[in-house]
Amino acid sequence: MADVAISEVDGWPRGEDLKDLTEYALAQGAEGYDVHEVRLCGCAECGGSVFGIHGDLENQAAKRVCRGCGSEHFIADSGEYWDDTRFGIMVCECDGDGDEEDFNVAVGYSLYADRGGIRAIAITSRCVACGRLGYWDDWMIRSDELRLLDLA
Repeated sequence: MADVAISEVDGWPRGEDLKDLTEYALAQGAEGYDVHEVRLCGCAECGGSVFGIHGDLENQAAKRVCRGCGSEHFIADSGEYWDDTRFGIMVCECDGDGDEEDFNVAVGYSLYADRGGIRAIAITSRCVACGRLGYWDDWMIRSDELRLLDLA
């Protein structure tokens, strides 16, 4: 893609916009597998594209919280594994104070060869403040539930 502008700043990948986040998600893979589909996250309630990210890495669950309206959206099948007492927040090193930052979020999906199911997912992000591209987590799905493609 000629219009992708991923650069490196202080050893970290940096993107200018959502196209860069899509390219980054494709390049990262998911659980060691190629990513075949990338879904940019958008709020189903207000259409916003800026989120806080909450995750329970041990249970492999994540949700995004819309900065525009406060709606919470579980990513893929995360709602089945979510534990409100065990989550952490995603932060960016640009701020340094440990407070939750604002991110654009994309979910990369690795599909089986016949495209009949999802092998794994990866959650990637772009810090709105500094453009730093990051990788939150990935995990195996191993499911034929293609509806999870729409739960980014």
